[in-house]
Amino acid sequence: MNTQTGRDRTIIRTSIIGILANVFLAAFKAFVGLTANSIAIVMDAVNNLSDAASSVITIVGTKLAGREADKKHPFGYGRIEYLSAMVISLLVLYAGVTAFVESVKKIIHPETPDYGAAALIIVAVAVIVKIGLGRYVKHVGETVKSDSLINSGEDATLDSVISASTLVAAAVYLIFHISLEAWLGAAIALVIIKSGVGMLSETLSRILG
Repeated sequence: MNTQTGRDRTIIRTSIIGILANVFLAAFKAFVGLTANSIAIVMDAVNNLSDAASSVITIVGTKLAGREADKKHPFGYGRIEYLSAMVISLLVLYAGVTAFVESVKKIIHPETPDYGAAALIIVAVAVIVKIGLGRYVKHVGETVKSDSLINSGEDATLDSVISASTLVAAAVYLIFHISLEAWLGAAIALVIIKSGVGMLSETLSRILG
């Protein structure tokens, strides 16, 4: 097995782990968010689904980038990996814009959340899982020099902060009976948008050399 093949297999294996983890977390968060009437947790679940889609794109990009050079592409298909990283950035940006629009709707027409102990425990576990996943994926990305994995790892780390903030909002509501749900959702969306713009800018710089 040559070095390139080993690198591709590592990227694909890591991406599959990311897909499984994010689909699992998205399912639980969606259930918790809908049950507790929490827009912030539902948006967090949507963000996890975008992460899973990002991992799928990373796999596709890696497969295409590994193709042999031909007459039409004498220098190979390596830059496709940069394009897949750019698509991931656009997905993150889209998730942020969507979350912001939904949160603004909730600010205009507020709804009262209904947190339960089980819901908060699930979100707390999600925070721990995303921290571990983010560090693992980013480490692998830096090891094999994959921009797609590095971007996915950074996004996963950002997700853990987002999930933690939903716990803080829940605590504030339970203690002070003040709902920060919609405002938190909007703040989360802006952070996601900023992250997406930054990732897109960096990827475009690499493509342009």
